[in-house]
Amino acid sequence: MKKKLPFILLFILLIPCWGISWKPGGDLGVYYKASLWLQKGWVTKLYSDNAEIGNFFYGPFGLSLLKPLALLSFSNANILWLILQTVSYLFFWRFLFKIFPELLSPQRTWLFLLVWLVSIKPIHASFQSHNVQLIFAALLAGAEWGSRSSKRSTKLISGALVTLVASIKIYPSFIAIYYLIKRKTSVKAGLLLGGIISLVIPVIIFGFSTGVSLPGQFIHNALNYHHVYDLAKDTVSLSFPSLLATWLPQSWINHGAISLMTGISSLLFFIWIALTASKVSPHEERNFWAFLWAMMGLLNSTTRPDYFIYFVPAFTSLPLLIEIASKKGLYQIGLVISVALISFITEWTLGSRDLTHHLESLRVPVIGILLLCLMQFMALRNSLKR
Repeated sequence: MKKKLPFILLFILLIPCWGISWKPGGDLGVYYKASLWLQKGWVTKLYSDNAEIGNFFYGPFGLSLLKPLALLSFSNANILWLILQTVSYLFFWRFLFKIFPELLSPQRTWLFLLVWLVSIKPIHASFQSHNVQLIFAALLAGAEWGSRSSKRSTKLISGALVTLVASIKIYPSFIAIYYLIKRKTSVKAGLLLGGIISLVIPVIIFGFSTGVSLPGQFIHNALNYHHVYDLAKDTVSLSFPSLLATWLPQSWINHGAISLMTGISSLLFFIWIALTASKVSPHEERNFWAFLWAMMGLLNSTTRPDYFIYFVPAFTSLPLLIEIASKKGLYQIGLVISVALISFITEWTLGSRDLTHHLESLRVPVIGILLLCLMQFMALRNSLKR
C-alpha cells in the first residue's frame, strides 16, 4: 500500500484541479485574445497597446507558439490547455521522482507527504489561473534531468529547452546562468542553440522586419511590468523585491534599493556557486539545483502563488540533507514554520479571504521563502564540509 500511496495522492490532487480548470478563463483568456490579434496581424500592438486584452508580457518566441491557438474555439482551446496542464503535471512528478527517487521509498513515505502537501497550492493555482508555470516547471525539470545524461544530444536539447523557456518569460534566465557555470559544454552549446532558435522562429512566422524588431519591443514592454503591477500594491506578488517594496522606506526605494539588493543577492549566489562548483559530487548536484529553483522563485519580482512550484524541490532536498545534521531539530522547526507560512496562508486554511490577502500584502509568505532558502544554503554548506 505504501508503494501505491504517492500515485493515489497525486490522482486525488488532480481531480479538483480538473474541476477548477474546466471553465475557460484566467490567463488563457489573455493568450487567446493575443492569438486573435496575431491572426489579424496586430503583432507589434501586443507590446505597445495591450491593456485591452489584459496586458501581455511574453517573449517573441511565445508569440510564435500562441499564434495558432485562435484557430480553435475558446472552449476547445481550454480543453487543449487542460490536456497540456495534465501532461505537464505528470511529467513534473516523473522527473522529480527521477531526480529524487527517495520520494517513492516506502521507508520515506513522510517525505512524499511533505512534498505533496507543499505542492497543492502552486499546482492548484496553475490549473485555476490557466497559467504556464506548471508547464514551465515540467520542461525545466526535464531539462535538469537531461543535462546529466550521458548522451550529448540529450544535453544539447536540455540546454536549448532552458533558453527557449527563458525567451518566453525572462526569469528562467537565472537557470541559464547557472548552467553556464556548472554544466558540461554540450549543455552550454544547447543554451546557445535555444537562443538562436528563439530569435529565428519569430522571423520565420512574422516576417523579417517584424521578427527582428520584436526582441527590443519585448524588452521595453517587460521593463514596464511593475508600472502595471506595482510591487508594493500587488497583493499576490510574493517575492524578495515585493517584500522590500513593502517594508523599505520610500526614499530608499526611490534611490534603487530594490534593484541593488536583489542584484547583490543574485551576484553572491552565483559567486558562491562558482566557488563551490569543483567540490560538488554528481549526486549532490541535485541539492544545488533545488536551491537554484528556490532562489529563482525568491528573487524573481513576478513570483505569485503559482510560482511556488519552484520551491517543491527544496522541500524535497532539505529533509534529505538534514537527516544526519547535528542540529536536526532546529531545521525541523524551521521546516514546519516555512511550510506554514508558504502553503497555509490561504483562504481554505484561514477561513477568511480578507485575512489571507492582508497577510499576503504584508508579504508574510515571503518570510517562509526566505527561511527555506536560508536553511537550504546552511544545509548545503554543511554538506560540503563533510
